Amino acid sequence: MPASVKDVAALAGVSSSTVSNYLNHPHVLGAASREKVRAAIEELGFVPNESARQLRAGTSRTIALILLDAWLPYFSELSRGVEDATRPEGWSLFFSNSNRDAEQERRNIDMFEAHRVQGIVIYPRDDVIDRLEQLADRGIRSVVLGPVRDSPTVASVLFDDREGGRLAGAHLRGIGRRRVLFLGSSLVSQSNDRLAGLRDAVAGSSAVVSVHEVDDLTIEDGLRAADAIVALPAAERPDALFAANDMVAVGALTGLIRHGVRVPEDIAIVGFDDVDQAHQAVVPLTTVRQPGYEIGRAAGSALLRQLAEPGSAPVVTPPFAPELVVRASTTGRG
Repeated sequence: MPASVKDVAALAGVSSSTVSNYLNHPHVLGAASREKVRAAIEELGFVPNESARQLRAGTSRTIALILLDAWLPYFSELSRGVEDATRPEGWSLFFSNSNRDAEQERRNIDMFEAHRVQGIVIYPRDDVIDRLEQLADRGIRSVVLGPVRDSPTVASVLFDDREGGRLAGAHLRGIGRRRVLFLGSSLVSQSNDRLAGLRDAVAGSSAVVSVHEVDDLTIEDGLRAADAIVALPAAERPDALFAANDMVAVGALTGLIRHGVRVPEDIAIVGFDDVDQAHQAVVPLTTVRQPGYEIGRAAGSALLRQLAEPGSAPVVTPPFAPELVVRASTTGRG
């Protein structure tokens, strides 16, 4: 059984409160008392229960990160950015995955409130501002990633998904594609914004946009979409795909090539995010770059600034702009 504070006190010949002061307020002890406690801790191999100590104090050095889908590569980069911003300042980071499920998202928020985290960074599925404002009233500050309502207490780090969709659509229109199929999920607000941008880009032209709904924004969804496309008569197939993320785009690209469809000669493909798999694909993928790591760092920094000044207004972070990265899946080059 691990050694306890009482065990340390007994071996050192001091009171438990002296051991507690050694762990929390060593400056109040004399040198002799500090040395007795230090020697006892070393002999017993005592490890303080930091979680219990923080709960007794009513505070913690923990923050939470709630992700829409932790299994997607983009969110790995985002997580790394949040962690790199907060860990050097002595904060521990708890992760959870909502898996695009609104009820799970609510449970995750409740769980972290119960664990008394000091702050939350969240990439939400639903509008969670009202709930996060309740937490702010109880001293838990938050940063939301993605499209949000203005809030007097909840900060946000924004990325212009609609503009990203417009860039993709303008590129496809510019290379002469006229039958564009969007692969995305209407359950994800960011996917809907990217589709809206695509439609903005082709408005007033001869190009037509259609939609193929996918379930989970994974490679497997893209493979299934490719099967559905090649099942169509050749005259009815799209001449371009725009996928809501790179994983769907890579799956569709792989599936089409397996079926003998030429990319980009027959069907051009654009993804979104610019994860590593985009440039590593058998036909390097044209995509809209969303800097996940930088967005994560900005969110972590914004949260720390709010925690340092509990009564402050939400941190204002300039929106991150999308960037079109052109590769062989639309041009046949690069």
